[in-house]
Amino acid sequence: MMLAEYSPKGLQALSEHCRADMLRSREPHRREPGLADEGYTYFGHVFNRLLDSRGYNQSTFATECRKRGFKVGRPGKQRDIGQRSVSDWMHGKTTCPREVPTYADAILGFSAEEWSEFALAYAYGQTVSKEAFEGLPELRKSYRTKPVEDNRGTTKQE
Repeated sequence: MMLAEYSPKGLQALSEHCRADMLRSREPHRREPGLADEGYTYFGHVFNRLLDSRGYNQSTFATECRKRGFKVGRPGKQRDIGQRSVSDWMHGKTTCPREVPTYADAILGFSAEEWSEFALAYAYGQTVSKEAFEGLPELRKSYRTKPVEDNRGTTKQE
């Protein structure tokens, strides 16, 4: 399947979870400072684990992207995905392009739980180490406000 342009209908066909809405942003990609110890970011750990679970690595994922005609970049300046690019995303040296989550889902076939984990790592874990990210408070924890006083059983006196 060759991608000629980024149309919402075409991108929805790539992802079983139809997450193409994230691709509509026109913000440019920027160079990230990377991690001091040159290890994987939290995103890199999650992506690597998902790749390993399907028998892929950085090189085979990049090769599969090329086979399917998946490219990154603006229309007119699109380029193939290479192993070096995948490595840079996983180490936090460059921002992972917005097309990659949809491509990864199309290639790896994420379950709903895996998609949620990948999306969380993509959104918040591209520039922090695994240890720093896991040390953050629970992101999915629900907080409810507590009433100041319990008004049950009282009536308004006139």
